[in-house]
Formats: sequence, structure tokens, C-alpha cells
Amino acid sequence: MPNPTPGTVLGAYRVEGQLGAGSMGEVYRGVDTGLNRRVAIKILSEKHRDSPELRQRFVREGRAVAAISHPNVVQVFATGSFDERPYIAMELLDGTDLGSVVEKQGPLSSADAAHAVLDAAQGLAAAAKAGLIHRDVKPSNLVRLSSGEVKVTDFGLAKPVDPGSEPALTAMGVVVGTPDYIAPEQARGETIDERVDIYALGGTLYFLLTGIPPFRTGKPAEDKYLKVVARHLRNPPPEAASTNPGADRELSEIARQMMAKKAPERPSYQELIQRLTGLLARLDPGSVPELIATSRERSRPNFTPSGPSASLSGATIDDVPRARAGLPGWLVMFSLACIGLFVAGLVVFLQKGSSTTPPPASNGSAQAGSAIGSAGSASAGSGSAAAPAVPAGMLLVKKADGTPWFYVDQKPVSLAEFRAVFADHKQPGGIEEPVVMLKYDEARSYARTKGGRLLRSDEWDAARDTPGFSDSPALLEWVESPEGKRTVRQKDKTETRADKDYKDVTFRMAKDI
Repeated sequence: MPNPTPGTVLGAYRVEGQLGAGSMGEVYRGVDTGLNRRVAIKILSEKHRDSPELRQRFVREGRAVAAISHPNVVQVFATGSFDERPYIAMELLDGTDLGSVVEKQGPLSSADAAHAVLDAAQGLAAAAKAGLIHRDVKPSNLVRLSSGEVKVTDFGLAKPVDPGSEPALTAMGVVVGTPDYIAPEQARGETIDERVDIYALGGTLYFLLTGIPPFRTGKPAEDKYLKVVARHLRNPPPEAASTNPGADRELSEIARQMMAKKAPERPSYQELIQRLTGLLARLDPGSVPELIATSRERSRPNFTPSGPSASLSGATIDDVPRARAGLPGWLVMFSLACIGLFVAGLVVFLQKGSSTTPPPASNGSAQAGSAIGSAGSASAGSGSAAAPAVPAGMLLVKKADGTPWFYVDQKPVSLAEFRAVFADHKQPGGIEEPVVMLKYDEARSYARTKGGRLLRSDEWDAARDTPGFSDSPALLEWVESPEGKRTVRQKDKTETRADKDYKDVTFRMAKDI
């Protein structure tokens, strides 16, 4: 069957035209017919149809990125199949990759390069926290949007940090990645971790500042694949400020340290983010308030304290004074004091206003809504605000004092619901039965693709006591687990299991209010 033409419908998406092609597949522009939003649809190339390895890698890319929820990582909406070839539907980015930007406009200014690498570091840190190594970080895989924000794309070579029972898609010692930005340990085929992405991001920073990859000479005979890789293995990392005297020396030194030959000598994501934020306080002072606000927001977990947006995804509030390296300490303290006085005055004003407001009249519907836990009506307690409308098929779970806590699915996710996102999932049983035979990471990917998350263990206990909560005595459920552990729940039963597809394990989704 030929590739899709304009008008072809792939699941919920209608193809409008081709955007481009790569080594693994073609990318098409499309539209979500239900939500009326623009999407990019990546389809495995026809020539790879019969390659089990590439098919698995392609599907894994979709599920890997779906597990990450971060503004600096391209968002995946769904996966499916066309002509027995997998496809991935993702957000359509309005921007240009950094490789093309430098090719057309020349090296970036130090401030622009620092902003771009800071955004990329935020996104890659979220991926690392989710247990993924990109393995192919390079300028062409970083897209700068029209808003100026940079997003990490193309996780086609992404690999779990701890693959567990997943079959290896590349043999031991086989090198994958781009030679211009490949870390020494990756080039040697050794065991790797997220620090190979930090190395590649350092090489990318060098490129953004100079316009050339770090170990290129400009002579075709000297820049063949093996010779470039050999320089990554042996030569000390070059200094961008020597190649381009206009590059900021501190930023040049950061790039050099990121390309340290030994992985332990490279800065961590957290350190890198803090240093870049502090550097931008000097290079681009006007961006400091926005950077601090963004870092504070990204330092909060998107879903749970152990989720993919923990401290690695940005400088924490405690780090802000250190990040403001370019501001006097007395000015920082004075500003914080003024903010504190303003907030205190605002709280007093609001409390005074609420104390003079007559309480709302009680009615029977409020009591009934509270009884079933999903009506979204006023909660118990004098003067408490009405809970927002509860999403269809979910229940409102409340805290012990009656205040709204979170929403939870009334019953486990069905096979039909799961296949609407990951179409290739196969299991015996009816389409409306709970989905089983899926790994923990697959459950988490689905939840985050749908804008939710998995329950924590204590939340599962609270949800089970909510009227209307339905579970099966024969099935356990995946819940959000600490790093390195995978937990399942069933009434009063808690188990730790390997991340495998079990016939007796399903899951349900939660959403924050």
C-alpha cells in the first residue's frame, strides 16, 4: 500500500500533506478531527516494514515520549498502525531546528545559546527522571519555536536507563548516535546513562556558539566518521571562546566541562540548570524574573513527588538566590521582604472579606452530591467552596476534613480505552474488560498522554473508600511507585513486582483538581 495521501484518515487524524522524511520514516502534517488541533504524524518507512527491531524501536519512541510531561519535550498524543506500519501522532511544532537556524544565520549570541541549552537541559532532565536516555542529542533534534522556547524532539534512539525485561534492540557493543556529538563511553559501546546526553548537549552548545561541531576540522579527508569518533575518544574538548572570541568565556567553559571525557566529571542536570540560570542573570538580566518563575514552576512535580518533574527539571526555590549571581544580595532580600508584606496584606484582606460574606444557603443537592463523591457539589464544613465539576466516569475523592483532593476513575481503564491511545496492544477478552498484560511504564504513559497520572498508594486507599469505586477481586492495579520499585495494589494487599506485563494487573487513572 502506498504512503498516505491528503485526506487519508488514520484513527482520529486526517492527513493533510507530507512535511519531510528521515532514516526511519516519513512525517506528515495532519489534524485531529475531534479536537481540531494540528498534529505531526510520523510513520515507519515502507522499507522497514519487515524489520522487527525498527518496528519495536519506533513503537518504543511513542511510548517513551508519552511518559514525559514537560514543556521542553515534544508531546505525543497517540500511536496507531497504518498499512501494518506503526505511526506516532504528536504536536506540530511551529519553529525551526537549531541546526538549520545556525546554518542560515550563523552562530547564536551567547545569551540565545544559553537560553536554548537551558530549555533543552530542562527537557532532557525530565526524560532522565522518567528513566530515558535520548542517545541522539544534536542541534537538529532541538526545535526553537516562534515563541523562542526550545523543545527536544526525535526520541527514536531513546533507551530506558534500566531496561529490565525489555529485549535489547541493539546488540552489546553496537554504536548508535551521531558521531559529531557522541560521548566516549557511547562510542566504545559501554554501559551508558543520562550523562551521554549531557556530553552531546555540551557539543551542541559548542556548535551554537561557533557554527561548527566540536571535533570537525573543515577538511573532508580529516572529517570522516572514524576520525571524528577517534577525536571524541582522545582529544581534549575544544573551547568555544578560542574558536569564536565573541563567545562568552564562562559559557564556553560550561560547554567544555559538559564534554569531559569521564562521565563523573560532567555537571549534573541540576547543576547545569542552576549555572545557566545564574549566567543568564548576567547575559540577559531582563529574562531573570521569567527564568526564576519558570524554574520554580518546573521544580514542582507535575503529578507526584517522585514523578518526572522532580528537582532535576529545574532550579528549586532554595536555589534561586544562588542563581541570581548577577544581583546584589541586599536587593534580593529587600525584594523578598516586599513580596512577603504584599502577600501578608493580601491574605488579611481576603480573610476579612470572607468573614463578612454571608454563608450560602444549604440545599438537599449538596448533601446528596457529597454522599456519592462525584457530583462536584459543596463539600462538608461551613463556608467551604464548591468542588469543580467531576469529569465523566470519575469520582471526587475528598480528604478527611471533607475538602476536595483529586479525581479518580470509577473503574480500571478498559481495553477499548487503552487501544484508543496505543492501538497495537493485544490481550484476550472483551473490549470493555479492564486492560491487562501491560507494564508499569506503559500504564504511566497512557495516564500522562490522557492528561492524568497513576494513583499513589495512599491515594488508592482513600479512593477505595469512596462510594462508587469499583474494583475486581481478581485483579491488582499499578500505582505510582518510588524510583526503582513497581508497586501493585488490591484492597489491603500491596506487592512489589518487576516491570512486566502481568495477566492479573490493570490500572486506573487519577487527575488533580
